[in-house]
Amino acid sequence: MNNIILIDDNDEFIKTFTNEAYAKKITVSAQNSLEGLKKLLPKFEHKYAAVVLDIKCLLKDSQAKEDASFIAAALKYLDSTIPQFPRFILTGDESEFDTLKRYYTEEKMFIKKPDHQEKLFDELLFSIKNAESLRIKRENFEVFDAFEKSLLPANKETTVLNIIKRYDERDDTHFKGIIADIREIHEDIYKSLNIRNKNVVPDKYMNGNGSPSFTGDFYKYLTGNPNYKNNHIPTTTVYQDSTISSQTKFIHSTCSEYIHSSSTTNFSISSYTVKSLINSLMEMIIWSKSF
Repeated sequence: MNNIILIDDNDEFIKTFTNEAYAKKITVSAQNSLEGLKKLLPKFEHKYAAVVLDIKCLLKDSQAKEDASFIAAALKYLDSTIPQFPRFILTGDESEFDTLKRYYTEEKMFIKKPDHQEKLFDELLFSIKNAESLRIKRENFEVFDAFEKSLLPANKETTVLNIIKRYDERDDTHFKGIIADIREIHEDIYKSLNIRNKNVVPDKYMNGNGSPSFTGDFYKYLTGNPNYKNNHIPTTTVYQDSTISSQTKFIHSTCSEYIHSSSTTNFSISSYTVKSLINSLMEMIIWSKSF
């Protein structure tokens, strides 16, 4: 998860830099142009901690020769899309470095030589350590491992990140949005299970619109259809114990009730319920990885 982006049109340098970064436990995703940068940012911003830009590079992958206007165009693009995203400039031309240093006084710039690159790697490691999304993913490895293994839709990783970022939310006007996201991911867990393992979530427990049918029969099925006349002994395969079953019921019932503000007693939940929902959702993601 310690990922950074390198934009450079010199494939030999990319290889060397990538190997040096790997030795420091940094993974490099390289592109050769501004066009390549746009493929990664801002769409996959949550996957990266920083970007390193060569001063002269290609504007498009189809170009044959580097373009001196690259750095100005790349910085302008980053400023307009993700201005706070950590970025560093790297060049092999020392005279060019001195000239550009006067124009880009606020940018962190380095020369392609050993001592400068060591300083650059220190900066990258600092960015990685402090990148919020990467920090959250490191601290919740068991959860985000589900995305690394493609067990949940890749486009929902950002939603899970945003749910965790709002863990300490106290403004109750924001609760409904968090709860809606929790319900979406909770349903995605079962949708994904239905796709990859129909023994766990058979088609008969999916609604016509593709969402899971959280009915009593479904809950009984997941807990092994216990025989209530014989000490609740399961009669079929058990996929959820009572703890997991209670958490999925809690998520479904609470989200259904409070996303529509339909509490039968007009009770207003506090941040503690929101925290409980988030924790239960994370446990459900971890549980789903077993199948």
